[in-house]
Amino acid sequence: VQKTIVRGLRSNLHSVPTDCPQRDERLGWMGDAQIIAPTASYNMNMALFFSKWMRDITDSQDEEEGFVHDVNPAIVVEGPSKPGWGDAVVVVPWAVWKFYGDTRIIEENYEGMAAWIAWMDRQSKDDIYVWANETGEWFGYSDWIAPEETSGKVVGSAYYFYCNRLMSEMAAAIGRNADADRYAEKARRIKQAFNREYFNEETGSYENGTQTANLLPLAFGLVPEEQKKRVTDYLVKNVEERGKHLSTGFLGTAYLLPILSDAGYHELAWEVATQVTYPSWGYMIQNGATSVWELWDSNQQPPDKMNSRNHFALGSVGEWYFSHLGGLRPDPAKPGFKNTIIAPMPVGSLTSASSSHLSAYGEVASEWALADKTFSLKVKVPANTTARVVLPLKDYESPLVTESGATVFSEGQATGNVKGINAVRLADGALIIETGAGNYEFVVKERPAT
Repeated sequence: VQKTIVRGLRSNLHSVPTDCPQRDERLGWMGDAQIIAPTASYNMNMALFFSKWMRDITDSQDEEEGFVHDVNPAIVVEGPSKPGWGDAVVVVPWAVWKFYGDTRIIEENYEGMAAWIAWMDRQSKDDIYVWANETGEWFGYSDWIAPEETSGKVVGSAYYFYCNRLMSEMAAAIGRNADADRYAEKARRIKQAFNREYFNEETGSYENGTQTANLLPLAFGLVPEEQKKRVTDYLVKNVEERGKHLSTGFLGTAYLLPILSDAGYHELAWEVATQVTYPSWGYMIQNGATSVWELWDSNQQPPDKMNSRNHFALGSVGEWYFSHLGGLRPDPAKPGFKNTIIAPMPVGSLTSASSSHLSAYGEVASEWALADKTFSLKVKVPANTTARVVLPLKDYESPLVTESGATVFSEGQATGNVKGINAVRLADGALIIETGAGNYEFVVKERPAT
């Protein structure tokens, strides 16, 4: 599957992030690009590519209304852009900032992002901070090609919140603190309105209960703390009732596995990831895919319809490979891998995994293996950076943790004085180790009886 993802990216990243390379939609579609941005950034150096494409977006932006278009440069498809698609004007700069730490893409596109959000403000329903956009019967692409349909109004309002939240973070990053406060306050009001409008108190789910209708609120931070367990439980039940299959499209797919893994359902995420029956990535591979399909069942659909066998959007699962299986994540507090979170999550029959990313500081990498209840992790932290290494301990009664043979943790306590290690602490069944730059070899095993 990883190879199909990379082939899809190589096929479609030519000046603009095209929809597909083989038909009349060789256009810079926004929804596809914003959802694949993290996966693309793990696999390739996307900073200059996205900086260039953002100029295409803002060059095509409507000067009077401030809306953007579904494809950029704006060709064929008329504006205003649809929910989840137009929001790329905000999501892509945020992703580039997180992966590369460069605030110039924020500064260069700040007015364009602000104009898009202001346009959404004018669409909000009766000023209650829910994006209605009731100018026509069709509300947009929703969660494109999903086996179960999610309300476009839920998608639009969720992204309305998300854009304001991200804009608040980016405004603060470039010193526009008053703007940061204003966007944060608006996000707070949208959150209240969203839950009032779409949360079903009886079922503990959003709107019609689809996977995506619950995933977007969970991923974006819309779910009140006291309701997170109920919403997650509803999502898990949906996945299990479908035989541990997804039912998401372009937008929801990126969030399903990370949400499950982070909520304590990592095994379920693994089972979804390794399915070989429809709908799944394995189904594509079993049926001859060499690049990611547009549809979960492209092999069953006629070629003259909306059907492509080289479409990178559903390849957004690649982010989970790096962030959870491999365990490499940029620290939101120190963008650009100035500090790297290295937190691999062994699961299922997987006994080893390795991942690396070429950051602006150099290569950051993790390589782990699990054998006979001994967990080993090799870590590479480039010069002028730090890392937070998270080692899983929940399966050990009395763990012994070493680094290059030196004891880091034993008998429930950190030992101290290990070169390159700045701090050690226990938290939620894991050992968290703060390191400086360097190469490290950690080993976790049961402490021998004395």
